Amino acid sequence: MVVISVQKYNEITEFIKNYRGLMIDCDKELQTAFPEYSATVLSSILSREVQKRLKATYYPIQAQSARLFQQYEKQIAEDPQNDSVLLDMAVKVRFSPVGLARLLLAEMFKGSRTKNEVSNMVKNPYLIPDAALGANVRKCLFNDNYDGPISDFIRRFMGEEYEIRLKQMAKDAGLVFNDEGDLRRTGYDKTPDLKLAIPCLYRGTPIHWIESKALFGDAANHEKYVREQLSCYRNRFGAGIVIYWMGYVDSVADTDASMIFVRDSFPEANELTLLKVC
Repeated sequence: MVVISVQKYNEITEFIKNYRGLMIDCDKELQTAFPEYSATVLSSILSREVQKRLKATYYPIQAQSARLFQQYEKQIAEDPQNDSVLLDMAVKVRFSPVGLARLLLAEMFKGSRTKNEVSNMVKNPYLIPDAALGANVRKCLFNDNYDGPISDFIRRFMGEEYEIRLKQMAKDAGLVFNDEGDLRRTGYDKTPDLKLAIPCLYRGTPIHWIESKALFGDAANHEKYVREQLSCYRNRFGAGIVIYWMGYVDSVADTDASMIFVRDSFPEANELTLLKVC
């Protein structure tokens, strides 16, 4: 069971906030600093912190794009073979390497290439006509596991993988359910991963839906999901369960009183009471 106290969670996030270097290296050092937690749990917390930092610093960094691109051009003119200029610059300004590469590509091709063309250059740096810049963007791409096309693919893959696991566990438990596809075909707009066709009892409460989240549930994260998704499911269908497969901070479990039960795994057989249909 991965339920982290607020105090320990704050220690982990402070470690991340104070880290000076690439997040791919921070990932490894987190595992050394907090060996009591698995690499997947720590990586999920780190991913969330990186996304928060990117959101907070994006516009200030974007405002410096012209100056940063001039700085890049000056350094690359001094050493044309240096493929770490952008990577080192990203560490210095404490921004995502891929995010910085994207901003500087947009600056370089301002007015001459579309946003989609620039986006394709980030996904495939071999499309970049400038060889030195292409080499720098490639190095950013392969040293950034929390932003960019590679991390987007990993997050999407993990989300789909855990949804498949959830469905299999629900079937094994004997639950009868409709998935998102079934619900959308019948006209629902906001849909949980599983809507139970026949409710079951969990802690004495009838459960009508189960939602899968392939990430760590921190307080802000969970509050957003409750506001934008989970409360809609509760109001429409009744009580339900949200599973944060990478664990959660203990303070979010207080929402049990609102009929949204928080877990880090699928309920055990002895925790569920199924309705017997004769």
